[in-house]
Amino acid sequence: MSQSSSLHSGRITNRILVTATLIGLTLALSPLAGASAQPSNPDLSLGAAPAATERVSVPKAATSRLAQSDPSVLEATGTEPTAVVVKLDYDSLATYEGDLPGYEATSPSVTNAPFDRGSQAARRYETLIAGIEGNFLAALQAAVPGAVVGAQLRIVYGGVALTLPANRARDLLALPGVVAVQRDGLAQPLTDSSPEFIGAPTLYDALGSDTTAGEGAIVGILDSGSWPEHPSYVDPGIAAPPSRGDGEARVCNFGDNPLTAASDPFVCNDKLISGEPFLDTYNAVVGGEVYTTARDSNGHGTHTSTTAGGAPVANAIVLGVDRGAINGIAPGAHVAVYKVCGAQGCFQSDSVAAVGRGIEDGIDVINFSISGGTDPYADPVELAFLDAYAAGVFVAASAGNDGPGEGTVNHVSPWLTSVAASTQERAFESTLTVTGTTGTFTDTGASITDGAGPAPVVLASAAPYSDALCTTPAPDGLFAGKIVACERGVIARVEKGYNVLQGDALGMILYNPTLADIETDNHWLPTVHLADGTEFLAFMAANPNATASFTAGQKATDQGDVMAAFSSRGPGGDFLKPDLTAPGVQILAGHTPTPEDITLGPPGQLFQAIAGTSMSSPHVAGSAALLVALHPDWTPGQIKSALMTTATTAVVKEDTTTPADPFDFGAGRIDLTRAGDPG
Repeated sequence: MSQSSSLHSGRITNRILVTATLIGLTLALSPLAGASAQPSNPDLSLGAAPAATERVSVPKAATSRLAQSDPSVLEATGTEPTAVVVKLDYDSLATYEGDLPGYEATSPSVTNAPFDRGSQAARRYETLIAGIEGNFLAALQAAVPGAVVGAQLRIVYGGVALTLPANRARDLLALPGVVAVQRDGLAQPLTDSSPEFIGAPTLYDALGSDTTAGEGAIVGILDSGSWPEHPSYVDPGIAAPPSRGDGEARVCNFGDNPLTAASDPFVCNDKLISGEPFLDTYNAVVGGEVYTTARDSNGHGTHTSTTAGGAPVANAIVLGVDRGAINGIAPGAHVAVYKVCGAQGCFQSDSVAAVGRGIEDGIDVINFSISGGTDPYADPVELAFLDAYAAGVFVAASAGNDGPGEGTVNHVSPWLTSVAASTQERAFESTLTVTGTTGTFTDTGASITDGAGPAPVVLASAAPYSDALCTTPAPDGLFAGKIVACERGVIARVEKGYNVLQGDALGMILYNPTLADIETDNHWLPTVHLADGTEFLAFMAANPNATASFTAGQKATDQGDVMAAFSSRGPGGDFLKPDLTAPGVQILAGHTPTPEDITLGPPGQLFQAIAGTSMSSPHVAGSAALLVALHPDWTPGQIKSALMTTATTAVVKEDTTTPADPFDFGAGRIDLTRAGDPG
C-alpha cells in the first residue's frame, strides 16, 4: 500500500490533528485556571503569588491554555532591563480556526489555502487582535512607564515583546489580556557524501533529477544569515518558487557585497529566494552586529542552509584543497533565509517574528539549529513552532550538543522533530608519526588542513608556555619551527591554533584527554586532532625530544552510524526525545569568507567541514523538503511519521560497539530509500 493511501491526507486531517493536540495537551499538561496557576511539577512551584499578579479569568483562546509563565522571570528582584515575551489571550493568525462569531478562520489548516495576511478574514481578525493589544499597551504604559515595546507577534505566538525592569515582570500578569510572561532568552547556534549515506538518491530518482529534486518546496532557515554569493546558491535551473499567498514580493535584503569595490547588492534568484534580518530585540539589547542585513558573518547559517538545500557545486575548496563535488540534501529546493542570530546569540522574540514572516512567505519547512525548547510551554519559540505546525510547516530542530549525559536533549516539543547527530562513512583523516629514542608512535586523527613536519614537537604544558590548553596567545617566536601539542577544552579548538600561531608554531596536534569525538575545523595552521591523547602523552613523556610529522587530511572511509559523543540524549520530560538522528560529524558545506571572530577560522574560505546537531538537523529539513515535493498533500505530522517509521536502528553508541537506544537516536537514523513510500 502506498503512503498516500495508507496515511490520512489533506488539510482537514491536519486541522483535526492540531485541534486534538491543542485540546489534549491543554487538558493533560497545562494549567486551566489562568496564567498565574502554577505547573503541577512541585519543583517549579512559586508558592503563594502576590495578590497583584493573580488572574481572575480563564483564558479563552485554545493556544492560551498551553502557555505558561517562566517562574524565574516572575521571581526576579533586580532592576536591570530584561527582555520578555508576553502571551496575550488570542489565537495567532496562523492558528485561528474561526471559533469567534463574526470572525472567519485564518489558519491554513481550515482555509485549505496558503496563508494570506491581506485576505478579508485576516484583516478583520487582525482588527480584533489590535484591540486586545491596544488595551494591554494602554494599561502597560500606566503600570510600567519605562517598558519598551518591541515586536508585535501576531502571525504566530500571539503576543508582544517587551523590555522592562526585571522586578516589574510579575506585574504584567495583572494587566488585561495577559496569559503568560516568558523569558526572551538569548539562545545559541548549535554547532558531501551525506546525501548518499542517508539514501537521498532514491528520492532524487523519484523526483526525476539529482539537480532539481525538491523543486517547489521552500525551506526556511532561521540562523545567522547566509553569504548570498556562495556557489551553493547559484540557480541550478529550477522553476520559480510558488508565490506568496498575498501575491507580495518576498524581501531580499543581503546588502552590498563587502568584498568588491562596486556597488552590487545581491539580487535573489529561484534558489535563494529571500533574505531578511530579524534582529529588533538583539539590536536593542546587544547591538554591534557586523552586517545589519541578512548577510552572514558567522558561517553557521550558510552551513546549515547549504546542507539542507544547497545547489550542486563541482569543486568544494577548503584551505586551498579541492574536496570534490557536493550538494545539499534537497538540491532543487528554494531557500528562504531569516537572520535571527547576532554574534552573541539569538533572541527568542526575533525568532518568533521570523517564523511569522516565514508563514507569510509560504515556507514548507523550517530548520532551527539553535538551542532551547527544554520547557516548551514557557518557551515562545516552541509555541511559535506549534502555530507553524498548524499552518502546515514542518520544523526540524537540533537536539543539542550537551551529550552523552541523559536528559540533556533540547526541543522536546512533540510538534517538531528534534534531531540527534551520528556519523557518516566519509571522514577526513591524517596520519601522525612521532619519532623518539624509544621508537615510533603513530596514530590517525581528523584533519582537513595541510600536513606539517617533520619538526620538533613540544607539549604546550611544558615551560615556559606552561599552558596545556593553549588558552593564551604565545609570545612571538616561542614556537618557531615547532609542532605544538594542545589539550582540548575550555576554549574553542580553532582559537588554540590561533594562539600557538602567534608564537610562530609550524603546526598543532590537538588531543582529547580521554576518548571523544574528533573534528575537522578550518584551523589557522596545519592541525591533526586525536581522539584520545593518552598513548601520545605517554610516548612524549618517554621521548621529550621527539620529532613529529602528520599528513594532509584526505578522504577516508570510517564507521558510519555511530552516535556522536556530543549529541544530547533523552528522555525529554513527558516525551520520547530525540525523534531521529542524522549525519552531524565532518559535514562539508558552506561558510562565510568574512568570519567575525578568530574562533571561526581564517577568512576567505567558502567551505568548512564541521560537526554538531546543528549539522544533522538540516539533513532532516532537506529530507522533509524532498517529501514535500514528492507528496505535496502530506501534513507535517505525516512527514515526521514517514521519516520515523522508516528509520534504521542499526546504530551504535559512541564506544562504536554498544547498540544505541531510543534515548540516543529516537526512532533511528533517517533512511530516504524508504521514507518516500513507507507502506
